[in-house]
Amino acid sequence: MKKLIRITALLVIAGLLFSNWWRGRQIDKLAAQSGTLSDSQAARVVVKDNKLTATVRQPDGSVKTEVRYLPPEGHAEVVQPTDGPTEISVKRAGFTFRPAVQGLLGKELKAGLGARLVYFDRYGAGVGLDTDLEGYLFVDRRLDDLTGFLKNTTVGLYGGRGRLGVLVGVYF
Repeated sequence: MKKLIRITALLVIAGLLFSNWWRGRQIDKLAAQSGTLSDSQAARVVVKDNKLTATVRQPDGSVKTEVRYLPPEGHAEVVQPTDGPTEISVKRAGFTFRPAVQGLLGKELKAGLGARLVYFDRYGAGVGLDTDLEGYLFVDRRLDDLTGFLKNTTVGLYGGRGRLGVLVGVYF
């Protein structure tokens, strides 16, 4: 059983790494295909499905387009100084409190209540309590960029007191 859990954990990690690479490639293609700004526009920002597409006119007149992931816990800020280029900052990391219901698969299938406490981009870490009232720590990854309909769902790994397993969580 331990071997099955280790193989499952390695497959989850490999799948997440591949999806990050694939999404980065798609974002680069989207940025290359984006449109230009009109003469009167200094910047255009569009947020759709947790993707922030920012098109900014540079001081030399060129147009630069960036596509960034905007985590649900984060926010974006557009600053347009009078003497410089428009700047767009995205808060991609920080502390949060996001409660979740989680399904835990280790030696047996259990349910748990957890809370994401720290996030960085699509990834997070937190603590939880399972149905046997045992605590656990977890790391997870949001699935909202992989699918258009799982906006509040995550997959990840959990562990505590000599146990390790895979989890699926749904945030409130």
